[in-house]
Amino acid sequence: MTKFRKAFFKKLRDEKYTILIPNMLPIHIRLLAMNFQKFGYNAKMMEVGGRKVKDQGLKYVHNDACYPALLVVGQCIEELKSGNYDLNKVACFMTQTGGGCRASNYLSLIRKAIQKEYPQIPVVSLNFSGLEKDYSIPTPPKMIFQGLTCVLYGDMMMNLYNQTKPYETYKGEADEILDDCFKYISNKLDKGGFFKTKKNYTYMIDKFNKIKIPEKRKPRVGIVGEIYVKYSSLANNDLVDFLVKEGCEAYSPALSEFISYCIINIAYSHKDYGTSYLESKIAYTIYKIFNRMALKQGKMLKGTQYIPYEDFEDIRACTSEIISPSVKMGEGWLIPSEMLEMYRHGIKNIVCCQPFGCLPNHIVGKGMVRPLKKLCPDLNIAPIDYDPGATKVNQENRIKLMLANIGREAK
Repeated sequence: MTKFRKAFFKKLRDEKYTILIPNMLPIHIRLLAMNFQKFGYNAKMMEVGGRKVKDQGLKYVHNDACYPALLVVGQCIEELKSGNYDLNKVACFMTQTGGGCRASNYLSLIRKAIQKEYPQIPVVSLNFSGLEKDYSIPTPPKMIFQGLTCVLYGDMMMNLYNQTKPYETYKGEADEILDDCFKYISNKLDKGGFFKTKKNYTYMIDKFNKIKIPEKRKPRVGIVGEIYVKYSSLANNDLVDFLVKEGCEAYSPALSEFISYCIINIAYSHKDYGTSYLESKIAYTIYKIFNRMALKQGKMLKGTQYIPYEDFEDIRACTSEIISPSVKMGEGWLIPSEMLEMYRHGIKNIVCCQPFGCLPNHIVGKGMVRPLKKLCPDLNIAPIDYDPGATKVNQENRIKLMLANIGREAK
């Protein structure tokens, strides 16, 4: 670690800088912010949303650039203009995948936009690929392990929440239970017991069991696509809430699937592109450990009213049937493999979310519809483009056309 980096992050901690984190996954980011706080960082998830964020982003990022980058810039600027912070003690945060996707360039876009208005505000990143070394948050092993555990807790909460939300006895019941689970995990993080996953999963399951899922469930609709747009309600115009209002049960894949995809791709790279053999073996070992941790959730949900997430090994197995594992730009082989695995678990209606102009996702998302339909003739996929100029009504009407098929199938 360079002297500059060490001194810089010591200053952020000692002077209690507020680190603003974009709201990509409201459940997971809230948990990860708690983890940052545990290591001395005053992290806060940004919650500002609405059309004003998109308009703010358009002032600083060209509308042909990456839509998620535009939203992150808009959210940062709008939050900074709120007057809620000491602008001399605030920093903005963004993750970087390190791949060929434009997400690796988010930081330069955000920094350029913010420094035009607020030159004193630093922009920091979280990445494991060596990018932005001086401004990349130091991640000791304990912080990484707790962060991965936060991801798994987030997956469990998201899975239980999405399955119970359509069956609430009163509006907001599932949200109240979710808040209770946040408080519980926060307490465990502060006072011990954070890694007692079996006990903590049991607590979450028992809490969400207050909402009974009927034997005849509502139609399940899968959501796949670019990592930001498929999870962020700001980016996808509250897609999960819309599907619930339309009488469906939304199914969002686990974030751990994307993390597993990123890790296993490092292992694939040795065979496909001749990268380091040692790096490949280490990545595969980490993948096996993480996948074993993720599988505990499925065991905990066995015999309950909930459907667990699929084993990532099954998703990997789907890849050879539909696309090459060497296709790993953006979400690469993950999107078609997730869709095929969803179909085999009875989810035949899928919304594929993609930022307009995102080349990797148009190829592995919309571009894979035809081969998937050839393999699964009754699979119903609605590719939906999201950008600042796309209207919510237009997007929802296209989804409604897909949902109309569910009604016809039921007759």
